[in-house]
Amino acid sequence: MRGSIIGDIIGSAFIQSPQSTTEFQLLKPFSAYTDDTVLTIAIAHAVLTGESYDTSLRTWARKYPKAGYRQKFLNWALSDKKNEQYNSTGDGAARRVAPIGFASSTLESAMVEAEAATVITHSSDSKIKAAQSMTGAIFLAKSGAHKNEIREFLSDTIGYHLPEKVDKKEANELIEKHNSPAPAALLAFLDSNNFEDAIRKAIWLEGPSNTIASITGGLAQAYYKHIPKALLRKSLSRIDTDMESIIQSFENKHCSEVIHDSQEIKFNFH
Repeated sequence: MRGSIIGDIIGSAFIQSPQSTTEFQLLKPFSAYTDDTVLTIAIAHAVLTGESYDTSLRTWARKYPKAGYRQKFLNWALSDKKNEQYNSTGDGAARRVAPIGFASSTLESAMVEAEAATVITHSSDSKIKAAQSMTGAIFLAKSGAHKNEIREFLSDTIGYHLPEKVDKKEANELIEKHNSPAPAALLAFLDSNNFEDAIRKAIWLEGPSNTIASITGGLAQAYYKHIPKALLRKSLSRIDTDMESIIQSFENKHCSEVIHDSQEIKFNFH
């Protein structure tokens, strides 16, 4: 799940700053985690503890109330009306469900849990499909599926028919057609060579860069199974110890091993 958080942190600096090329400084002095990171950690906490998604999302949003949520979401999170749905039209669901893909033991359970974690705040079919595309693709990637198999899943099961190459115009058309940035984010991964390349292409696509890069980053981590050590260190130095504790506990449980060397940290998943 670190990949999603790194994508959010890097993407946060480019929301209002479109890039004309993929060659740009990844981390800025003001790069920081957003609500994407907080809610991804909330889902990981729910998976670890068995706490309901509803309760965990509210708890973590209350703990970090200034992370950049929409006001209506924050009002919902601060409310004491348990199990009350907040029918958002935003893109928060797909960007927070990466932990479900990593933790699931079957593709079916990844899809079921993605819906359960999504309908709390996003009840439309397009938002549920976006979340399921993320968890399903991550499950396949961590299980050793090739990109053509992930592409086939996205096409046949989700209904995302993605082009072979990243293109800004086509990516924007996909976002509009499916009412979600998820297809564009998944395309950035499919046309990438490694984790960093995937993040760069996700941000180059413009749009909600932290959301797109967060989705791309989670899937890229699951597939490539490593993130450059310097990128890990420089990005994750921007989160606090409570967040790091959940990330570490989650990856200790749902990663078979973490290999450290002088060049990179590799995550090997079963």
